[in-house]
Amino acid sequence: GINAEYGMTESIWPELLAGTVHCFVADFSLLPLELIMNRLHLQGTRAIVDNVLDAQSVIPYQASYNNVQQCVEALIDSEGVHSFWKGCSALLLQYSTRFAVVHTVRILLKYIHHFSEQPSLVPNDSAASLEK
Repeated sequence: GINAEYGMTESIWPELLAGTVHCFVADFSLLPLELIMNRLHLQGTRAIVDNVLDAQSVIPYQASYNNVQQCVEALIDSEGVHSFWKGCSALLLQYSTRFAVVHTVRILLKYIHHFSEQPSLVPNDSAASLEK
């Protein structure tokens, strides 16, 4: 059951946090596979990609791979192992925003819950006389 001391907001917080961390770890782990999939998908096309070194130009991308292993080896040779996690900054931004939204909702719910439990400012005698 729900612990009365913490209430609904605090009882679901660990689950929300665990879900966010779980999704981040899964997405971070799959970044290299996503990059390989995108590179294999782009092969044989006339595409341009952003130049991440100067962020002001584009580079034509032309590649042809026979298999996944060749794609991985070509990526390591041309861009290095760190290139498998190029999208990490966008992923961090996405999950930090998600965490901020979840945390803000938690604070708002605690705030609403706190003020909904406070006693009324009108004494019971006055409320009864107003009903008559």
